[in-house]
Amino acid sequence: MSSAEASGRTVSEAVARALEQMGVSREDVDVEILQEPKAALLGFGGRDARVRLTPRPGAAETLELLAAEVTRLMGFQAAVEADATAEGLAATLQGRGLAPLIGRDGRTLDALEMLLGLLLQRRLGRKAVVSVDVQGYRTGREKAVREAALRAAERAVREGVPVPLAPMSARDRRCAHIALKDDARVTTMSRGEDVARHVVVAPRAGDGPPAPPTAEHEPLPEE
Repeated sequence: MSSAEASGRTVSEAVARALEQMGVSREDVDVEILQEPKAALLGFGGRDARVRLTPRPGAAETLELLAAEVTRLMGFQAAVEADATAEGLAATLQGRGLAPLIGRDGRTLDALEMLLGLLLQRRLGRKAVVSVDVQGYRTGREKAVREAALRAAERAVREGVPVPLAPMSARDRRCAHIALKDDARVTTMSRGEDVARHVVVAPRAGDGPPAPPTAEHEPLPEE
């Protein structure tokens, strides 16, 4: 879809004509006024308004541009690919020396994701759910959390006691809960506060109160 120019007695009329040419809605384009209208004086010297309409990039393309620019300003050079997902938009960053963008336990990546979500929301004028991954970190982390949750479930059933996972972020806790939501043998719950917040995997057995969790956290496997 290319740009389009049109004229009209008013700017609104010119914009409407250009939109009709392009077959798009007003929110899909940026408007540049090339010439303001001027009323004729005694029938002379009047002129129409003239505008140029340029298509706005799609949400995924906008996220790619924002991510590339933000990481450049942070001193990194990253190749960015973004796509629409069932939850919103997902961007993947690839390149050399991007480990600092991940940070300890993914905390820097979480902050980058929040920042890009806010910037995209401002640019689009609507709420945008954004997920950002760097060099496959998210994928590897989710796999590690699932493995730890499944291992904790087997241990909880075998020993008959609740098993706590290591403290983790809200994203990782959600991943652990989802990994075991269809396992009828166990139930999961979040316990602790702030950075000590963690998931406990408990066996479904009897009507009495569950035994206290074992003292040792179930560790995440090496990534």
